[in-house]
Amino acid sequence: MKALSDWIPYKINLLDKVWQVEWMDLGNHHIAEPFFDETIAIRRARMRERSIFRSVSDLDFMLEASGYIETIPLKALIFHVSRCGSTLLSQALSTAEENIVYAEAPLIDQILRAHENDLSFDTDKTKFYLKSAIKLLGQKRNVKYQNMFIKLDSWHIHYYAILRACFPDIPFFFISREPNAVIASHQLRPGIHMVPGLIDANLLNVQYRDEFNAQSGLYTAEVLKEFYIKLSVICQEKHQLNYFFDYGIGVDKMVDYFFKSINLPLPMNTRITERLTRHSKYPDQLFKDEKPVDRFSHPEAEKAYSTFINHFS
Repeated sequence: MKALSDWIPYKINLLDKVWQVEWMDLGNHHIAEPFFDETIAIRRARMRERSIFRSVSDLDFMLEASGYIETIPLKALIFHVSRCGSTLLSQALSTAEENIVYAEAPLIDQILRAHENDLSFDTDKTKFYLKSAIKLLGQKRNVKYQNMFIKLDSWHIHYYAILRACFPDIPFFFISREPNAVIASHQLRPGIHMVPGLIDANLLNVQYRDEFNAQSGLYTAEVLKEFYIKLSVICQEKHQLNYFFDYGIGVDKMVDYFFKSINLPLPMNTRITERLTRHSKYPDQLFKDEKPVDRFSHPEAEKAYSTFINHFS
């Protein structure tokens, strides 16, 4: 399918009970934006300059296309509890011209959650289409590309079983951080999953309570608690391709440990280490830690984090 060269699926929609796939021409664009949403906005604007029409297919066409495209191998999935250095890691990886890096691609989340709108989208179907989509995301658009890395959304830790079943031989890299620092960051710039009502609480394993709206940081602490509990369970599984890193170890050590974990040489690229000194989401700003939160105590989240760290250690 030479006509699909440089085109990737970036979104699925359920319209009149039929799933549609929207396609985007990435051209020779090297993905360097902190989040793939930003890449989509840039490329969609370029496409609208050429045509007012959308490029749409059904899911079966996506499956067929994935069998004809030359792709590069997926080298790691990156899980995280948010505000723990994962975006900084994905940004550092994207500085190397041999890497394709997808940071929180909406398409992956939409496929994992398709069953919310279509009960026929069972686990087997989810795995089937997810592997096809990721293969297409790894299209070799440039002869220099050798590795693909995917940073997932933070709540995808609750989809660990499906993802591990899809990719039994791929390294999974889990990044954590102590709850007080994560809560401090979300109080300054709240993520959508840390605001009650913006993401389905059931997706986060959280039972909604009225006091979430009354006490600052309580909802974030509850979400984090569930992340840490899941991390503990995964850690105890002792899968030989699961690797864990905590922000408290030192962000300067993260990239080195990541490459050792996935058994790849650390690129001799000064841009990688330089990128670690800057804000993950705002590359023009030098990085500064948020001030710790001491207004409220969140003992359940702190206990869950401590339990995980004990397993991790």
